[in-house]
Amino acid sequence: MQIINEPQSALNQAIQGIQWAYPNLTWVPHTLGCYDRNFQDDQIPLIAGGGSGHDPAHWGYVGTGMLTAAIMGQVFQPPTPQEIIKVTKQVTQQRRAFFIVKNFPADVAAFTAAQQQLQAEHWQTGLCIVADDISVDNASLKQRRRGVAGTILVHKILGAAAVQGASINELNQLASTLVANIHTIGVAASGAHIPGQATVSFTLNPGEIYYGIGIHGEPGYRREPFQSSELLAQELISKLHLNFQWHAGDHYAVFVNSLGGTTPMELMVFNNDVHELLTLAALEIDFNKVGTFLTSNGMHGLSLTLLKLAEPAWLTALNQPVTTAAWPN
Repeated sequence: MQIINEPQSALNQAIQGIQWAYPNLTWVPHTLGCYDRNFQDDQIPLIAGGGSGHDPAHWGYVGTGMLTAAIMGQVFQPPTPQEIIKVTKQVTQQRRAFFIVKNFPADVAAFTAAQQQLQAEHWQTGLCIVADDISVDNASLKQRRRGVAGTILVHKILGAAAVQGASINELNQLASTLVANIHTIGVAASGAHIPGQATVSFTLNPGEIYYGIGIHGEPGYRREPFQSSELLAQELISKLHLNFQWHAGDHYAVFVNSLGGTTPMELMVFNNDVHELLTLAALEIDFNKVGTFLTSNGMHGLSLTLLKLAEPAWLTALNQPVTTAAWPN
């Protein structure tokens, strides 16, 4: 069951609800895009987006210190290039913008097309593609490299740099280094919901979990009966270790994210298990955030993101206060 009215009206009614709760967001007519009405247009605007259904992403990160604007499409579908361009032109008169995009083919195609059109009109633009998901395809065993919850850390750190006056070239260089140091993997006990559809994206047997699922309800790499939060943490951390190859004394940020249907108690139990395991590995955990940051529309599950703090400035940026709906200071 979903608490909505007519499915075809759900997104527009949700936006109206957001407008009441967060009047600092200005919504662009005939789009599902918004921008920070307090933006002074004296820095490079950061613009992100993708399909709806990942709330509070991406509208929840629009505000001073993070995103300047966000453009959403229909549920699990990206906005069109025309919608991206319309919102971008509404935001700034300086003919410059920086886009942050999750690595899904349709999202990348839409934002790349928008960027190319803007460049043809003599705009200066930058584009960062986040590919933090380390889940593998069950058949080929190749990493999927989707953009998932680690994208929010990119919003935060690039947002701090933009506030400090970073140029497009500087944002490109920072993004390239940062994205290489972020990895995420998820697990779920249920599929994702599409408004108005009776079925979910995948079904599991009672008491079963699915490792490596995607934020659009894409299948994972292994199903098995659930035993404990500790074993979930062991599985996810082992996969992350394969990618990071960390050493004792390395410094990391830990980011635990609900996929929409997971309770705070579950998240905190899992967070404790993660910390115990990383302490055994002798890692230094300098930053920890737990909550609901990028969801899969009601999926009961979570993701674990680790960021290797290769630069001290990244930790400073993570701790910088912001004025957004979804990032708790």
